[in-house]
Amino acid sequence: MRSALAFAAQVFILVQGGFAQNGSTAAGAPASDAHAPAGCTACAPRSTPERVPTRVVPGTSEVMPVGKIENLIPIGVLAALGCEKCAGEAVRWALEQGSSVEDVSRTLTVLTSMQKLDCFKQQFGDDAPPRLDKALVAARQALRQAIDSRVGQ
Repeated sequence: MRSALAFAAQVFILVQGGFAQNGSTAAGAPASDAHAPAGCTACAPRSTPERVPTRVVPGTSEVMPVGKIENLIPIGVLAALGCEKCAGEAVRWALEQGSSVEDVSRTLTVLTSMQKLDCFKQQFGDDAPPRLDKALVAARQALRQAIDSRVGQ
């Protein structure tokens, strides 16, 4: 069974549009240029999408993009799934990949705010906020442990 972090990597790739980066659509048909925006040919070389660096997810053969935003997305996905252990691991992963304590903390604050929205409860049910609460507590504990270990160095 694949790890939750590997699952989050695949979710991120889909969210990022990774299935369309290889020249095909979500349905697997070749991508059409009919909807490609017309652009300045002088700007085209500069507007080429930047390749995001990747790293292998520990304990798997899965590869996950890493970067300022890419490191934070698994925290949200795994916390929303309600996995306490995985949310903590995602926080550690983000910090190991170079995300700042402030970025991780803001991510957790955004998730806390989202769970209070009426639409969140309506869409995911009344049992979703308590699941997310538990995962967010675990994520914040992992963040505090990381801060404490940095201070102790």
